[in-house]
Amino acid sequence: MMEPNDQYLCIVQDRTQKDPANGVFIPFERDEGLSMILSKALLLADDHKIKDEMILSQINR
Repeated sequence: MMEPNDQYLCIVQDRTQKDPANGVFIPFERDEGLSMILSKALLLADDHKIKDEMILSQINR
């Protein structure tokens, strides 16, 4: 949820990638909830690198 109005940040996984980890074991790979939280946190930690217009339109309000 984003402040100030508790708006949901909608970021979805790219399902076109067959093996995004490319064979690397990820300890939480079977935990979809944790995986989603961590991927969003890592993405937003480098928010200056985001190029997706849909995501930028949500975080630049």
